[in-house]
Amino acid sequence: MSIGPDNAPTSAPIPGDPRPDDPDAWGERRLAILSELAEAGLEIALALKTRIVETAAAEPDTDSARACADLARAFDRASRAVRMSIALRERVAKEAAAGGQAARTAADDARTHRAGRVRRIVGRIAKVRYTDRYVREAFDSEARERLYDRDITGDLANRPIGALVAQICADLDLSPRWTAMAQEAWAQEEINERPPGSPYAAWPDLPPDEPDPEPEFWDDDDDDFEDEEGEPDDPGGGDP
Repeated sequence: MSIGPDNAPTSAPIPGDPRPDDPDAWGERRLAILSELAEAGLEIALALKTRIVETAAAEPDTDSARACADLARAFDRASRAVRMSIALRERVAKEAAAGGQAARTAADDARTHRAGRVRRIVGRIAKVRYTDRYVREAFDSEARERLYDRDITGDLANRPIGALVAQICADLDLSPRWTAMAQEAWAQEEINERPPGSPYAAWPDLPPDEPDPEPEFWDDDDDDFEDEEGEPDDPGGGDP
């Protein structure tokens, strides 16, 4: 019987086996198989125990002594199989839990990293128009709030960066200069991949860039947003 996607049979699948490309379902299948083996082994061990008691209660002779010894060895093997099945099930369950936690951590890290990239892009767009540090920080706060609200931006991992930038800029009344940004690494990736929803999916057919606006709210402080790699933290315990 196959118990995993790596050694799935090439012939007709065994009833109950999940698709080879579904690792979560295979984990559940392994646990179910080990539970069934433990139950079957327990039934066999209990049946052997009854046989041992009955045989030992009979008139003692050489044959009954030999039969008891054989039954005792079979009982020992059955009970050992039960213990092994239980131990393996616990091991598989722990590995599945660890793998699930690792996957969730990786997804959270990827979401945080993607949100940070979008914030930096929106920050550069806002900087063209606003030089006042506090105004730009207000835009950054608004962008951050939207990126961690699934009702607004949806699943960050499955949306192109360009689509997220376009949505947030539309909400904040900012005008991205798509042609000017086309040389940036993230834009080049989307020009090559043409993901649906990206402004670069129809490259080079883009709306003309608006001319640079006159900067507003002049300020001598020209610092960029404070968002290094690995930030921001999820505000208010956002979506997992």
